[in-house]
Amino acid sequence: MALNFDEFQKVVETAQQADAVKADLKRALRKVTTTLGALQAALSEMETVLADDYVSAPRTRKPRTPRAEQEGGAPAKKPGRPKKNA
Repeated sequence: MALNFDEFQKVVETAQQADAVKADLKRALRKVTTTLGALQAALSEMETVLADDYVSAPRTRKPRTPRAEQEGGAPAKKPGRPKKNA
């Protein structure tokens, strides 16, 4: 029985292609798994918001700090482009 190197080469090439396909499938499965996790988190958050006993908590804002005055008692310059004098 003689060794047929052409057939052996074809077997090796198909095995390499199968490994590449397997790696692509693993990558796609990982993406799908993370997407499903994010979707599950969003659905649970939506369920919490739509519950009958849900009360939204108001956010508190920090008060604005007044602008520092420059020398001579004049207020500081405003940011942005100066007005045109026409």
